[in-house]
Amino acid sequence: MRRQLDQILDQLTPVGRVQVAIWSSTPFFIIVLVGHGLALRSPEVRAGLHVDAMLWLQALILVCTMVNLVIGVRLWPRRHLPDPVDAATLAVCLSIGLAYTVITILAGTFTASTNLVLVGVLAIGLLLFPMRPMVISYVVCVTLLLLADAAVVTGWLPYALALTPDTFQGREPVWWFVLWRQFVFVTSWCVMLSLLLMLFSRLEQLHARLTRLSYTDGLTGLANRRRFMEVLAAELARHQRSGQPLCLMLMDVDHFKDVNDRRGHLAGDAVLRGLAATLMASVRAPSDLPARLGGEEFAIILPDTPLDAARQVGERLRQEIAAQAFRDVGDVGDAGDAGDAFRVTVSLGLIEVRDQGMEAALLEVDQALYRAKAGGRNRVCVAGERVGGA
Repeated sequence: MRRQLDQILDQLTPVGRVQVAIWSSTPFFIIVLVGHGLALRSPEVRAGLHVDAMLWLQALILVCTMVNLVIGVRLWPRRHLPDPVDAATLAVCLSIGLAYTVITILAGTFTASTNLVLVGVLAIGLLLFPMRPMVISYVVCVTLLLLADAAVVTGWLPYALALTPDTFQGREPVWWFVLWRQFVFVTSWCVMLSLLLMLFSRLEQLHARLTRLSYTDGLTGLANRRRFMEVLAAELARHQRSGQPLCLMLMDVDHFKDVNDRRGHLAGDAVLRGLAATLMASVRAPSDLPARLGGEEFAIILPDTPLDAARQVGERLRQEIAAQAFRDVGDVGDAGDAGDAFRVTVSLGLIEVRDQGMEAALLEVDQALYRAKAGGRNRVCVAGERVGGA
C-alpha cells in the first residue's frame, strides 16, 4: 500500500496533483457546510453562535468549494498532460488555506484544534505542490492569523468571533461545543498522523533511491566502483576467516576507442549496456557481483568459486560477447557505417585470491588483464600462467 502511494505521488502530473487536493478537500468542506447548517437550525446551538459570523463563514467556504470544483472540472481533460498549471495551483492552495484559516480565527486559535488541521493541510500541500504556491499560501494564512491575534490583544475584535458567552456554562463548554471540539481534535490528529506517515514513507523511499544511485552505474545498471570496492573488502575479509575460495576478474573491451570514434558514442553506450546485460545473465545472483569500474572496464567478484570454475565463467563470457552482434545507432558522419552490424571482443584477467590484501589483489588481476591484451586480446589470462591462444 505504501509503495503504491509513493508510485502514485511520483507519477502524478501537475494537474493530477491539483485534482488530488480538490477532491480530497471538498468532502471536508461539504461536511463543514452541512454541520454548520444543522447547527444554525438548532435554537440551543444557535444561542451560542454569532449568526452573522457563521453566515459569512458559510459563504466563504461555499465560494472556496465552488472555485475548487470549477477549477477541477476545467482541468479534468488535461489531467494526463505534463504542463504546469501555476495559476490554478495557487488558486486551489489559497482557497483551501483561507477556508481553514478563517475557521481557526472564528473558533479561536487556542480554543479548538483547527490550527493543527491548518498546519497539517499546509504541510501535506508541500508533498503535492511546488514550493512557490505553498509559500504564498503559508504567508497569507499566517498573516491573517497574526492580524487576528493582534486585533484580539488590542481589543479591536473579540476572541472566537463565531462564539457567544452562551457557549460556556461557567467554566465548562456546552455539550455541542465539546462534541465539535472533539471532532476537530480527532480530525487534526488524523491529518497530522497521515502527514507523518507520508513524510516518513517519502523519506524512506528517497533514502533507498539515493543509496541505489550511490551504488549503481547510471549507464549500465551494474554496481559502480564504490560498491565494487566495498563488496571486495567484505569478501576478502570473509575469505580470510573462512578459507573459502574467492576469484576476481577484470574485463576490458578491445579497441573500444575505435567503436566510439567510428560509430559514435551512442553505439559505444549500446555496447556497454549489452555487455552489462551479458554479465548479469552469466553470473550467479546474488552471490557474484558484476560491476563497471569506469569507461569500458568491468569487474566480477566470484565468491566461493575455485579457479577452474571462474576460468569457465570467463571463457563463456568471452565467447558469448564475441558472438554478440551490435548495430550502429545512427549516422555519425563520413567515417560511420550507419546501420551496419559489428562485433566486439573482450580481454579478461583472472586471479584466485590467496592471502594478499586488496591493493595487491587488484594489482595482480590488473597485470593479468594487461598480459591478456598484450598477448593478442580476446582471451582470458590467469595470473601466474603463460598466455595461450584465444
